[in-house]
Amino acid sequence: MSFSDLVQDLVKYSHTLDNYPFACILDAPLLDLASKYAIEPWQAQVKALENRVCPERYIRNYKTITMEMQLDLARSRVLVVGAGGLGGYVIELLVRSGAGRLTVADGDVFEPSNLNRQLLGNTHLVGKPKVKAAHNRAMDVNPFARVETCSTYLQPEDLPGLLPESDLVLDCLGGVEFRQELLQAAREHGRPLVTGFVAGNTGLASTVFPGDQSPAAFWQVGPGQGAEITLGNVAYTVSMIATLQAREAIHILTRQAPCLRNRVFLADMQTCSFQSLEL
Repeated sequence: MSFSDLVQDLVKYSHTLDNYPFACILDAPLLDLASKYAIEPWQAQVKALENRVCPERYIRNYKTITMEMQLDLARSRVLVVGAGGLGGYVIELLVRSGAGRLTVADGDVFEPSNLNRQLLGNTHLVGKPKVKAAHNRAMDVNPFARVETCSTYLQPEDLPGLLPESDLVLDCLGGVEFRQELLQAAREHGRPLVTGFVAGNTGLASTVFPGDQSPAAFWQVGPGQGAEITLGNVAYTVSMIATLQAREAIHILTRQAPCLRNRVFLADMQTCSFQSLEL
């Protein structure tokens, strides 16, 4: 069987919907076609979009996300470092939006103190690896996403094996430990990085391309997670900053201009005041 046969089958199993200028296909027949042609689901999704057959799960993205942008997302490769508070929401938003391939790295397990804000965690997963929960959740949400996991805390020597295979890096770490090393490695490999940081009612987000100004001066001084423990870490601040990170990532992956390049978005959720500061 050839890809021309796959295209014919896509036409056969697709349908039209009012107000949409392209054909649509449901999950089940597209998954069946992936199995029939011995390709991965994310590859079947790419083939569908290349032939202007949109998985029906994405039709509410249109027109904010065009068919061409949806194809860019389906082809994308993203490295998410951290699968806790920020990472859980970022992964959720990316796979729901249609990102094709994610690598998620985190060596941590869920603790009871995570459950107030970490989307991937629940009472049954305490003591279980966060990356496993990330993979399972992503597959439940979108079987067309390919999610690979690294169940260790990344070290500088790990990054040369991961960054060349990624289009973009999402820094979803807690505290500041390893942030500087990750930022430097992304620069050296020519990859944009979207960072987020949360402590109490304060959150920040910034997008850094190679050669851009660094937002490091806004990060907590010293290693560890001191500010998170001292000030707390609440769900509404975490989810808002993660949403901004996902927004920036989707715009970059779909060849749109990010808003937070050479800027830091600062949120004070105590007073609902927001600033965008130039670096």
